[in-house]
Amino acid sequence: MMENSEFGAPRVVAAVDGSPAADNALDWAADEAHLRGAALEVVHAWDETPKGHWTEGILSQQADEIVRTAAERVRRRRVGLTVTSSVLRGEPGDVLTEVGHGADLVVMGSRGRGGFVGMLLGSVSRRVASEADCPLLIVRAGEAGIAQPPQEEDYFRTSEACVVVGIADETGEAAVRTAFLEASGRRQRVHAVYAWSLPDLPVYGLAAQTGTAAEAARMCRQGGKSILAKALAPVRDEYKDVEVVTEVIMGRRTQVLLDASRSASVVVLATHRRHGRLGWHLGPVTHALLHHGHAPVLLVPVD
Repeated sequence: MMENSEFGAPRVVAAVDGSPAADNALDWAADEAHLRGAALEVVHAWDETPKGHWTEGILSQQADEIVRTAAERVRRRRVGLTVTSSVLRGEPGDVLTEVGHGADLVVMGSRGRGGFVGMLLGSVSRRVASEADCPLLIVRAGEAGIAQPPQEEDYFRTSEACVVVGIADETGEAAVRTAFLEASGRRQRVHAVYAWSLPDLPVYGLAAQTGTAAEAARMCRQGGKSILAKALAPVRDEYKDVEVVTEVIMGRRTQVLLDASRSASVVVLATHRRHGRLGWHLGPVTHALLHHGHAPVLLVPVD
């Protein structure tokens, strides 16, 4: 496997397969590498035929062409960006999880050339999202995920879009820090969202159980404001150029974040992965945002 040529240097990895969805995600990856001052590594993984099969040579040539074309696309989009490329053989989910180890970011489309019509999240992206130990940006196909055309140096982002970060507790500092990094590079504000709903009321003790509903709701709102303040405090002073809007909203967290994604350039979530009978899997909020969100989703593992 190709090693990063500059140990410790910022590195963004882009997964490509020659599909339009992957090409669009590649554009996002080029922009992300530019924002971070990072090198971009373009990776294609394939494991479709036994070694020595008569089609192996053809598929190998196709793979080389995919990464060559992808690298050329990046160089046209971001002149001067350091770009490397590699073709790696193996199960794509395993390969991308491994090559992403130690990267600042992995970027991929929600589904690629092998995706079934109607399947919004492909098996490879779902696998990498569940197991990667680095931040992962998943770009859905469709209008909401289309990368903006490259213009002058400061083109990020002329719209009123913002970077949304969903905060559920005080453990998401890595996601908050990533959201501020994105917002600073894009010259956008951070929209930090905390959602609460009636089933959460008992956690606030006797007042929630025996007091008035209004008092219980007040306690929930205050609790949410406190969680936002504590989550933002370690990072806020480092990014004084970034405007921050905080919002505590009554509603199911999934729906609140889906609504917030309508005005987002990207949604940042801390990934709390769970281990089930079939291995690691994503929580319901993350799963819903990846399938139905209106903006690309940047997952930041916290465990």
